[in-house]
Amino acid sequence: MPMPNACSKSAARPLNVQTERKPELFRVRAGRRADTETIGALLRELGYPDAADVATVHWVISHPEMEIIVAADGRDRAIGMVTLSHRPQLRMKGRIATIDELIVTEPWRRRGVGRELLRHAIQRAKVLCVKRLELLTPLGRAQVAHEFYKGCGFSEADSLVMRFHELDFSRQ
Repeated sequence: MPMPNACSKSAARPLNVQTERKPELFRVRAGRRADTETIGALLRELGYPDAADVATVHWVISHPEMEIIVAADGRDRAIGMVTLSHRPQLRMKGRIATIDELIVTEPWRRRGVGRELLRHAIQRAKVLCVKRLELLTPLGRAQVAHEFYKGCGFSEADSLVMRFHELDFSRQ
């Protein structure tokens, strides 16, 4: 009989991590339904005005292959977030994860919040035993964002994202 996979046991653990930074600055925690309003504000600040209605945030928070990791200020308000989607993939012979959004509100930028959110997403990907961790960022984003991701250990991939527009209802 094969030995149980250590990753399968740890993957079920909930995200409940705290940053090593001083608690009065910010802490990192799992996203909650109560964060819906601030998640919407963060997405609007990033340039997505119609994203993150209440039903969608609740759906993502409860989805077994999605994670919202939030940085919260001393009053427990979301000041940044990272979303992580993960799923099995045949060609990788295991799980793959994607960082879909990383947002830090303007007053909290350049204070270590984004780096700490990425660190927690990477740790969560390790717990899930992913074979690959990818990060999606629009080509049009500022070069500063691209340099930030490179400084956090990401590199550009040799792939091209293509979309099937007949299913892209946001364009209608």
